[in-house]
Amino acid sequence: MEETSDAKRRRTEGSPAGFDDVEEEARAEEDVGEEEEPDWDAIEAKRLEEHERILRTRPTRLTHPILDAPEFRPTREEFLDPIAYLEQIREEAEAYGIIKVIPPDGWAPECGLDWESPKRFATKRQRIDRLQQSQPYDDGRKYTLKEYRRMANRFMDAWLTREERPVDIGTATDWGELYDDYWNIVDRGAMIGEEIEVEYGNDVDAATYWSGFPAGATSADDLSKARVASLSLDDPAYYAASGWNLNNIALWPGSLLRRHDAPLPGVNTPWLYLGMLFGTFPWHNEDNYFESINYHHAGAPKQWYGVPGAEAAAFEDVVRRFYKQRLLEVPDLLHRINLQVSPAKLIALGVPVKRLTQRAGEFVVTFPQAFHGGFSYGFNCGEAVNFATRHWIAHARLANERYRRAGRLAVVSHDRLMFTLKANEDDLDAPTKKLLLEELRRIAVEDLRARNAAFADGVRAISHLCTPPANKVGRVDGAACDYDDKRVCAACKHTCFLSAVASETSQTEVCCLRHVSHVGRGPPSSKYMIEWEPRDKLESLIAEIDAELGQKEPLPTRPSPTASAAASSPRESAGGSPRESAGLGTEVAATPAISA
Repeated sequence: MEETSDAKRRRTEGSPAGFDDVEEEARAEEDVGEEEEPDWDAIEAKRLEEHERILRTRPTRLTHPILDAPEFRPTREEFLDPIAYLEQIREEAEAYGIIKVIPPDGWAPECGLDWESPKRFATKRQRIDRLQQSQPYDDGRKYTLKEYRRMANRFMDAWLTREERPVDIGTATDWGELYDDYWNIVDRGAMIGEEIEVEYGNDVDAATYWSGFPAGATSADDLSKARVASLSLDDPAYYAASGWNLNNIALWPGSLLRRHDAPLPGVNTPWLYLGMLFGTFPWHNEDNYFESINYHHAGAPKQWYGVPGAEAAAFEDVVRRFYKQRLLEVPDLLHRINLQVSPAKLIALGVPVKRLTQRAGEFVVTFPQAFHGGFSYGFNCGEAVNFATRHWIAHARLANERYRRAGRLAVVSHDRLMFTLKANEDDLDAPTKKLLLEELRRIAVEDLRARNAAFADGVRAISHLCTPPANKVGRVDGAACDYDDKRVCAACKHTCFLSAVASETSQTEVCCLRHVSHVGRGPPSSKYMIEWEPRDKLESLIAEIDAELGQKEPLPTRPSPTASAAASSPRESAGGSPRESAGLGTEVAATPAISA
């Protein structure tokens, strides 16, 4: 990854303990004369040398203690509405990246896992001694729930009865011996002299297998605080209606995924996680930087670590420094979710890390962009899903830009979701609506300016000849997702929601307006603009937003009539139907007019 000037500045601001000498050198060099630029390469080399010196000391939880993330205990009244409760505690909680939520007394949902089911789920084989190498996982065996639990318990029994291990480790209040075992294996890697392999049942689709919670509501409109308040904690119907039921929370009032009807396993519908001793969920943040919630149904505790979203860049900086070669081989390394780094090392290098231990019956919530990871102390079963609150919108834009720079397809189309939220603005409170309108304005203005630039370069305007199917934004359903799959930018994998450019020389590709030069091989005149949202409609949207926000900003200037005519005339005089003249005989442009 390219390092920005901001990243360079971070190296001389708020540096971790142990780098004071480097900072003093930088300041001394700056004081020599205003015209003399510090030797950043030398400073960086010394900083990296100091990093490596710190790591050679093998930081541990004793030399670099890890502070606990907070736990919250809502009252029964507060527990009625998960989104409102998380908003209530957010100012304190988000600074930790991860938190624990302990339900009020009386919360006792019956675990819905079918222990007698003959269904087998897939696992991944994790070499714990290679987790710092970020190697892909091999496929493990397939198990029923009973078979997996039996295997996991046998592994743990064997580990606890090793000659060099105390048999009574399970009685330790903080599971400290197993904690040290785990990080000793991860940190020392091949030096431990043996292979330690476990099998992890991750990303098990609850819709295909089982959810530990009762079936949730069939419609977002059926969910409400009032409905839950009318039920008691000893009524099974309470758990079917509760927002803390992970089948419901993505659709709960206040979640910005509420109108995303198309199921996205692991995002708006839950995944199960079957763990065993040392089974690992390595460092990662969520798709699209969503918030997430994890519930521990049964079994041994899980050890969690979190880095707040505001410090995500510091975490990524450490990865860039120490995994340069691996990043050259695998640029999307952190998206692979197979890299584990000791929290003590991260703390030694200036990354703030918090920890918590999750036990059965407890929730863990992660906030937007927060990195998190951890491992299990034995057999357990958890369940997790995403949701999104208004505070996510600012992070959503960052995630979208990150995906575009990396050429990675987003799980959820950012632009479509923003326009869907606008179509359902009655769902939103005033602060959420303001954030949404600001983001919509940014999207619309960028698109109009990019259209102007493309037309000025000679890309043809064809909206007067042929109009693609209009975007339908009331809800995100399966048809909408299928249509979006056909208009993904060939360069950056962004879903082209408002407009795109296609070419007569390519039968399959479109590009977003940032990458006009990437589509086709011909001159700009061989390319044409597809406009799903007409300019008039976007200009009206911007004017509406400005009126609602009480601001008056100039609209992007329209192309001159001469430029517009020049952009459209070369092909209007050609023979054939308007579709053929405009080059719409391609597979992409000729897509049937299904609901968009």
